[in-house]
Amino acid sequence: MTAQDQEATFRRWVDEHIGLMLKVVRGCAASPQDQDDLFQDVLLQIWSSIPAYRGEAKETTWIYRVAFNTALAWRRGERRRREGHERPNWDFLLVAFSCAGVGIFRLVNRIVQRRKQTTANDPLKACIEASLNEVNHDIWLQWNIFWWGLLPLTTALAVSFGYGSLRAHNPLFLAFLVLFVIPLDWAGYRLSQFTVRKGLEPRRQELQTLLASLIENS
Repeated sequence: MTAQDQEATFRRWVDEHIGLMLKVVRGCAASPQDQDDLFQDVLLQIWSSIPAYRGEAKETTWIYRVAFNTALAWRRGERRRREGHERPNWDFLLVAFSCAGVGIFRLVNRIVQRRKQTTANDPLKACIEASLNEVNHDIWLQWNIFWWGLLPLTTALAVSFGYGSLRAHNPLFLAFLVLFVIPLDWAGYRLSQFTVRKGLEPRRQELQTLLASLIENS
């Protein structure tokens, strides 16, 4: 079938059977705007179906079948979009709660650490002990950043991207997780270990040496 034949058939079907098309559209869409959208979809599907029409069925039967199947698909899509607007994105909430949990952990941890008191009577010794306790705690946080920081966030992102891939039928979400998020976590973990080795460990040794010299001289 040539393009001219397809266009001629389409125009004839629209002229002769537009009432049948509108009947299906009005039966499946309530608002005028939805009816217009669905009618455009029906016309597009009828146009696309013309090359497959072989005359085994009546034109009205063929047109009704195409219009009805298009309307069913449109209603399913509208229902999914409506449910997506009505229900909150729980995967986004999971990521938000994970970020909030990590932030609350850091805040509570900082408050508890500041409330710790040293037992030294010498103000200089007490200051050194407080600094040493703070450095030791920072080292502990950096060494265990995977458990309290990276693991919760990565797990939430993995669930979110996995759900997004299933919902969109698109594996690019998981590809983004594998190619970007996981390497970024690995880089963050390695950076924290570098910070411990190059910054915090020398600082701790310096404070331990200074504290030991004060104890010897006291």
